[in-house]
Amino acid sequence: MLAKEKSTFLKQTELFAELSIADIESISDIAHEIVFQESHTIFKEGAEGDSLYFLVDGEISIIKAETEVLSFKEKGYCFGEVALIDDKPRSATIKTCTLTRLLRIDRDDFFQALARIPLIGRGMFRVLNNKIRNDLEVQMSAIRKEVAQEESMRLAAQVQQSILPNEEIKHSCITSAGYCQPTNNVGGDYYDYLYLPNEQVGIFIGDVMGHGFHSAMVAAMTKSGIQTQIRFDASVPEVMKTVKRVTEEDAQTFIYMTCCYVIIHQDNRLEFANAGHPSMLLYRMKSDEFIELDSQFTPVGIALPDQDAVTHYHSTETTWEPGDFLVLYSDGITEAFNADAEMYGIERLKDLLVENRALSPSEIRTEILSDLEAYQQGENLHDDITLVVTKFL
Repeated sequence: MLAKEKSTFLKQTELFAELSIADIESISDIAHEIVFQESHTIFKEGAEGDSLYFLVDGEISIIKAETEVLSFKEKGYCFGEVALIDDKPRSATIKTCTLTRLLRIDRDDFFQALARIPLIGRGMFRVLNNKIRNDLEVQMSAIRKEVAQEESMRLAAQVQQSILPNEEIKHSCITSAGYCQPTNNVGGDYYDYLYLPNEQVGIFIGDVMGHGFHSAMVAAMTKSGIQTQIRFDASVPEVMKTVKRVTEEDAQTFIYMTCCYVIIHQDNRLEFANAGHPSMLLYRMKSDEFIELDSQFTPVGIALPDQDAVTHYHSTETTWEPGDFLVLYSDGITEAFNADAEMYGIERLKDLLVENRALSPSEIRTEILSDLEAYQQGENLHDDITLVVTKFL
């Protein structure tokens, strides 16, 4: 950079804008041009603040705690001056984003210039004042985004809570107890009770991939689709096709769901489909045994290479008798870990159910949740927990 070009550049910076030509020329003599390649660290957080810099061309990023918080490419941008004037370590790391050209003024040269030219102090005040204003705007923008995100999550949590049943099943042959607890404020699990024609009762449980706003919205869309579908055809194949349509088409992004749909008939039949969900547990009181109602289909939204392009859902039937009970649950229960990284597991769940088989659904639910909490030994939940216990009368 030629001396005249350097002087013209410095005159356009906030720090030196008020200086005379002679003063600018003296500053130009102590401003040293340096060039850094892309991804070069100019200085690190905690390093000694021994100089300030002006950005001639290129782009720099400001990094705190290994996270980029800001980037700048405005010509004349001044940085590094705060550590220089307060004699403290650098408060951030500065790296180049592209090939970058700078002018550098060392500490001793800067303070000698400041002693000769007091107007530099006014320029420094202007630089710092503008940075404070900019930092405030950045912080306010971040706060506004955080508030908006919190509001979105709050609304999503309200939506998720609203799609859960308000009361347990009211039917002459069935009693129930359900529970749903997301890992965070918003999750992807949900369950529902469906009152169908001919005194039939349907139960649906779903676990949408992931957690958060999007998963909760897919769960809400699924409920809406099912509630509409059962008015026309509540059969297992048609309801499963509706769930597939919501997940694969209406969600407008890749997402999948494991789910079970069960229809309980008054003539002691139980009709179901399981798409990738943990096995439902049907306990038969007379034989004192569990029947595992396993998955017959892949999770909705996932197609295997050897699978038909269109999944042909069908129902599987079994029977129930008074005294039997059915347990539907998400893998947040069986795959919960304790402090020793050991999973809760289906066998522990079965043993607990056998031990408490004479209790009501709500009492069984309480026993499961209490045992799960005790097993985790204070470990945080890693997945949503959903549970439906249904007993036949």
